[in-house]
Amino acid sequence: MTLPVSKRLVFRSYAPADRESFLRLVTDETVMKHVDKGVLELPEAEQLWRKLIDEFYPSGSDTIYAVFTKQGNRYVGHAAIRPRPERKQDWEISYMLVPTAWGKGYATEIARSLIDFGFNELQQREVFATIAPENTASIAVVKKAGMSLCDAEVGDSDPTLVFSIRSKV
Repeated sequence: MTLPVSKRLVFRSYAPADRESFLRLVTDETVMKHVDKGVLELPEAEQLWRKLIDEFYPSGSDTIYAVFTKQGNRYVGHAAIRPRPERKQDWEISYMLVPTAWGKGYATEIARSLIDFGFNELQQREVFATIAPENTASIAVVKKAGMSLCDAEVGDSDPTLVFSIRSKV
């Protein structure tokens, strides 16, 4: 399978050399403020890293990426397109950026690249994103990427807004 493509960014599978960057990302309180269950403690972050390297990639879950700048090869964050946990037939995008990469348009570029990848490589007719209502920055990102609010879900945790975009073909 090909990788998502972008004008300024490179998407690739995580490698052992990326471990420290990944751990810093998921243990950063600012980054993780609106992500899933929030900031991870180092043992939880290590466990997630091991799961990614030892389980996800070997089992064929290869749509989880480390993202780097093309110019300078700087780690800017994490991106993925995966089946939604509660609706496996629906695929959703996700992204997290290091704070020094905020405000540069990278999140929108990542979102657009993952959406295109979902349509062109994964043959999805619709791609989703789930976002906490208070995460206004991420809501702006998916809207810039062409997504629209389609639902709101209330599960075991806080409410979640669901955005989607349909393929034009």
